[in-house]
Amino acid sequence: MIFRSRVLSIIPYLVITCLFACLFSCNNSNSGHDKKVSSDDSTNVNGKNIFTIRYRPQWHHQAQFAGVYMAAKKGFYRNYGLEVEILPGGPEFPAYESLHNGSTDVTQLFLLTALAKNAEENDLINLAQISQKSSLMLVGKKARGINSIADLNNKDLGLWRTDFRELSLIFLKKNKLNMNIINVDLSINMFLNDILDVMNVMRYNEYHQIIQAGINPDEMFIIPFSDVGLNIIEDGLYTSRNYYNRYPTQCKNFAEATMDGWIYAINHQEETIDLVLDIMRRHHVRANRPHQAWMLKELREVVLAKPNKVGELLESDFDMANNLLTQQGIPTTKQSYREFYPNAK
Repeated sequence: MIFRSRVLSIIPYLVITCLFACLFSCNNSNSGHDKKVSSDDSTNVNGKNIFTIRYRPQWHHQAQFAGVYMAAKKGFYRNYGLEVEILPGGPEFPAYESLHNGSTDVTQLFLLTALAKNAEENDLINLAQISQKSSLMLVGKKARGINSIADLNNKDLGLWRTDFRELSLIFLKKNKLNMNIINVDLSINMFLNDILDVMNVMRYNEYHQIIQAGINPDEMFIIPFSDVGLNIIEDGLYTSRNYYNRYPTQCKNFAEATMDGWIYAINHQEETIDLVLDIMRRHHVRANRPHQAWMLKELREVVLAKPNKVGELLESDFDMANNLLTQQGIPTTKQSYREFYPNAK
């Protein structure tokens, strides 16, 4: 899979023009129902076999998945002979479990999550690495006496109940911090109302929500994990080993088209936000244009953090995440880099 050619003209990131005019192939009927579609079936359209792939985002519809939306909208998947059914995501449809139980064919996972989940069955394949830089951060209020990492000791820390909390726990252990862990779900309200001193956030998501709620950046002490030796890359496209072995060409084409979608989304941000908001509203997800615009802007930095390696999982990133889990005594994959990421150069 060659993504490098897409970004050769980045100055400093990219000036790439993608002009396509095709039908919107994203299935618009998933307004809350998890449709079951057999991926063994190819349909014949105008003499061409169209192969169906079910994709599930790891969260509710938002700009975090803009590359998939635009690849569908602009016909990039169809150009590869694919019809992609975009399923609902969120906590009620856990991403890894959806692959494991066969209710989806491709999903997104954090690299750390994928390696840890892979420890037992070694059944995951990374098709493409969307994220090239960590967006995870801890934020604390200076008004609560937090002006340094040392000040975190004995404070109340809100962590998500999901796998996304793992890097925060590793950070605490590495820095010998004793904090009172409080489980949080979707809301930032506990942080806003001073029930929490510190909270884990994604820079492209909850951090901006906090700013939108009226807390200025200079009122917060911020710890981006990318700046403290924990730059573990996050979102990648994953499928099961069984599915990949059955449909390797279709899997590679899906990854290629999705990264084409990401480049288009980055180059056409207003058009992309229009589509994201439309999808969110049709699926009854709260939609906020300034927030989705912030999300896409921040994701641009994440996708293009290594401009000549867009879409690639580097062996150094694989090793860094693997070693971190091993150092912390957390079981990790037994697969080699090339087994885990078969499209390695």
